[in-house]
Amino acid sequence: MTLQHIVLFSFPRPLTAGEEEQMRAMVAAWPKEIGLMTKCRFGTDITGARTRGYGYLLYTEFPDTDTLARYRSHPDHLRFNDWIMERDCTPLAFDYYLDKRTVLQNE
Repeated sequence: MTLQHIVLFSFPRPLTAGEEEQMRAMVAAWPKEIGLMTKCRFGTDITGARTRGYGYLLYTEFPDTDTLARYRSHPDHLRFNDWIMERDCTPLAFDYYLDKRTVLQNE
């Protein structure tokens, strides 16, 4: 059953343009380098008003929890995690299954 993994990222100070590009480049490399997710999206908030300090969102889908666990332990993901933690990031992660109770409208 497909598992959706969403992470919001909050930093205590705005990232520089270079840091923002580094972050985006790391995530953009995952489909090729890690290759476990079926979908990978990364976005920056455009409103600045309702996010309570969370300015970035990662959206991924995985076939199952075992694959998500493999992704979480992959060296590229661990490097990314170290990178965000070096910048005092507060991540907020949420995982759930896409099933008949959660899919309210098909794409």
